[in-house]
Amino acid sequence: MKNINKVVLGLFGIVLLNTSCKKWLVESNFTKIGSDVIYKDEAGLQVALGGLYNLQRAYERTTDQNSNGLTQNNLWLYCADDLGCTRTFNDAQIYKSAMTPTAFPRGKWTLGYQLIDRASAVISAAPGISFAVAANKNQLIAEAKVIRAYTYFKLWQLYDNILIDTIPTTAKNAFDAVVYKPASREDVLNLINSDLDYAIANLSYNAKPGQVNQGFARHLRAQVAAWQSDWATMAAQCDSIVKSGKYRLQPIEKVFGADVNHSEAIFTYQLDETLGGSDALAGGGDCILGGVFQARYYEMPGGHIIEDNNWGGNSLGWTVPNKYLRSLYNPDPVTGLSADKRFTAYYYPDSLIGNKPGDPYYGKPLPKSSYPDNYRQYHWSVRKYQDFVKSPGTYHSYKDIIVCRYAETLLLGAEAHWRLTNNPSDPTALSYINMVRERAGVPDFTSIDQQTILDESARELAFEGGRWYLLKRMGVLIDQVNAHKTFGSASTNEKLYPMQPWMVRWPIPQDQIDLMAPDFPQNPGY
Repeated sequence: MKNINKVVLGLFGIVLLNTSCKKWLVESNFTKIGSDVIYKDEAGLQVALGGLYNLQRAYERTTDQNSNGLTQNNLWLYCADDLGCTRTFNDAQIYKSAMTPTAFPRGKWTLGYQLIDRASAVISAAPGISFAVAANKNQLIAEAKVIRAYTYFKLWQLYDNILIDTIPTTAKNAFDAVVYKPASREDVLNLINSDLDYAIANLSYNAKPGQVNQGFARHLRAQVAAWQSDWATMAAQCDSIVKSGKYRLQPIEKVFGADVNHSEAIFTYQLDETLGGSDALAGGGDCILGGVFQARYYEMPGGHIIEDNNWGGNSLGWTVPNKYLRSLYNPDPVTGLSADKRFTAYYYPDSLIGNKPGDPYYGKPLPKSSYPDNYRQYHWSVRKYQDFVKSPGTYHSYKDIIVCRYAETLLLGAEAHWRLTNNPSDPTALSYINMVRERAGVPDFTSIDQQTILDESARELAFEGGRWYLLKRMGVLIDQVNAHKTFGSASTNEKLYPMQPWMVRWPIPQDQIDLMAPDFPQNPGY
């Protein structure tokens, strides 16, 4: 692995000397700490941890800077499940001919291992460093372990065949010979669980925005347990989060409101335009998710709508919700409206109101002639990433992003208790899932099964980046995608495009296979 990561040392040095994390590491003057003390004392390790957070945030970010195809990789995970219709940009890589070891973007693999390498550097160095307070050392190690576990977990879910390397790259070992072999499923999950168990034991539920905490570690531990069919552990981790009293569901209109650092958010990415502009800076780089899932209403015929952040503002319109997702909200066949509060809280309404001063339709519903069959200009669109204060004329946003929230934990807990007892009417399972439904203003379930959980997860968590993993874990990814995932720019050309069985795992980048030859195989089908 050392040869794969030989460029990371220079990269990371730049990050370390320009980093802090908004709202929780701002008290340190990192520019006064030189690289000569990184990994050598407590202050240096705190700088390293700050740099690690910046790298992790950049690894998950979607931006049109698209380094190493990372944005395409990340958007793929938002757009390649069964709930969307993809119009452009990364559609060629989604279940199509360009999904090959040479053409498929490589950022998730290569930058993932760089991130793991730097997390391992913190984890390895900390035990030999003296800290003023021993508990602070344990917390620092725990935070780094959560980041490492989270990254390994994603790589494993995406590629299946991955390698384990917990020895950090140094100047002394960067060019050591390495024999590369895929790690066993058991070894990968054992490492992830070991990291998370340490974190659970050494982290508090109380953390500043942008800082991993015990709640996030337990949530990840529950997800890993689900892959192992360890329903008892999955249930216990979710129960612990619920019983902690730290989290509660927000009113539906506030979940994705102006401030997402609320009691439902378990972990968030912090962005700040005044402190940002680059992944190496405290405020990070911008995010384009809001633009990706928002049609350009201001381009509609007639000019009745002008660009306005209340209607999404400047946007891209690359992916829109499909008819299948819409059907899950049971809209009225006449009015097109749904009693489910999420239908309007999480999406823009179908009936648009003119907003151009002086226009005959200002403040009034637009005429039917205004609605084109052009998904770039008009479509039922996602408002989960709406930014009311972004700069005019841009789809770039610095609004904080929810990574993990309590509603997802409740749905995980519901599944865990149902599977643990094999009782469709398990009271704890129903209690958890019905908390989510009651918030949405829809009737309680009286029994649940796998399809019930999948459907409710779609209604609650669509376009939040976790659906693809859920479908794969439950063994229904191919069926769901082939039945519902569409591509097109209008109703006249929207169509299914079949997913092949081997596409349940990504192709390992060919240059990495060449580097790891002859002992590391390409994934089957590629």
